[in-house]
Parts: sequence; C-alpha cells; structure tokens
Amino acid sequence: MHRLTAFLIICSFLLLTACAAPSIFKSRDRTKELTQKAIFKYLAQPNIFLDDLTGKGLTKLDPLLCLRETLSMNGTVYFEQPMRSDLLKYPLPKKACRLVIPDSLADKYRYVDEENTDYEHDYAIIHQFSPLLPTKEPNIYLMEYHIWANSCSDVGLVSPDCVRAVNRYYLRFRVENEKITVLDVLLLTNMIDFIGFGGFSRKKMEEALPGEKIIKSRH
Repeated sequence: MHRLTAFLIICSFLLLTACAAPSIFKSRDRTKELTQKAIFKYLAQPNIFLDDLTGKGLTKLDPLLCLRETLSMNGTVYFEQPMRSDLLKYPLPKKACRLVIPDSLADKYRYVDEENTDYEHDYAIIHQFSPLLPTKEPNIYLMEYHIWANSCSDVGLVSPDCVRAVNRYYLRFRVENEKITVLDVLLLTNMIDFIGFGGFSRKKMEEALPGEKIIKSRH
C-alpha cells in the first residue's frame, strides 16, 4: 500500500512538471521576444542621449542580454557596484538570453566581437542591455543599459577632438496588450553615471582602419 501511494505521488509530480514546463518555456521565450522588440524600438527613435554621439563603422550590439553585477573587461573593472532601483521588483530574474539582429537591420548594426572585448579603445558605438525587468508598477519594466561611445566637438585647434566614455542608466518601458512604449531614461542618481577615457583626434578616427584601436591623446 505504501509503495502504491509513493508511486501515485511520483506520477502526480511528473504530470504536474510536464504540464508546467511548456508554460515556463513560453514565458521565457515571451520575455526574450518583448525585450528584442523594446531594444530596437528604443534604438530607432530620436533620442537626446544618442543623437550627439559619434562612432566609426556600424553600431555594435552585445548579443548577451543579462544582468551585470559588475562591469569588468580585460582585467579592468569599470563599475564595481551593480545597478539598483527602488522601482524594481526583487529578486530580479537572472535568466540571460541573446539578442538577434533582424536581417532588415543588418546594414545598420553588427554584433560585437566576443573575443575582443576592449570596448574602451574601440571607435564604434557599443550597446549592452539586460532583459526587461519587472517593476512594482503593473505593465512597467526597466532595462539595464550600458553604452560605450564617443562625443566629438569642433573646438580643437588642429582638428576636432573626441572623448570616449561608458555611460549606464535604466530604460523604462510600458508593455501592455502586445504594445511596447518607450517612456523615458532613468538615471541612477541625479547625475549621469559614466566613466571617461580621455580624448583623441577625430581625424584619426575617420582615417582608422578596420580593427584599429583608439590611442589616447597625451594632452
């Protein structure tokens, strides 16, 4: 009798697991699909944070969509503390997924070279995102966002100078009835959280060969 009871319990557990599994995978796939749509909708719209940035070649996208507890590359730690917001619903989902560039945008974006993560000295604009993260407000989501880019001006004595930096902040979206709306940008504090890497000549950027890296100016 005990064996029969144990057998029935095991069968019931396996049945429940089998029924639940498709919905779990469906939920994960849905989050990936909505994240993908949200990212390209953000990139396509006019944006004061992006309009003044300059890069060499196609804009690069990191295909790994994940939470970044720290930002460390090539032995250098750029941000030691993770991003945090009181708006988020903790604990955060930590499942990573991958971004896919649509064929229709292949002439505008390319993936980063995952074996060459020296983003600090890259001439290109590089975007890094997390998946959509649920907040305490229904239908509102945040997304962790890091952007590596150059800001150039025409104040140089010989040629325009550029400065490279990495910024991080949150993107805020509304997801409701299959519709995604880009709401705004949320800074971590009252100031933009960024790290600057010094200046270089815009002329050198424009003349740089594919794969060539930034050499910082000494002045």
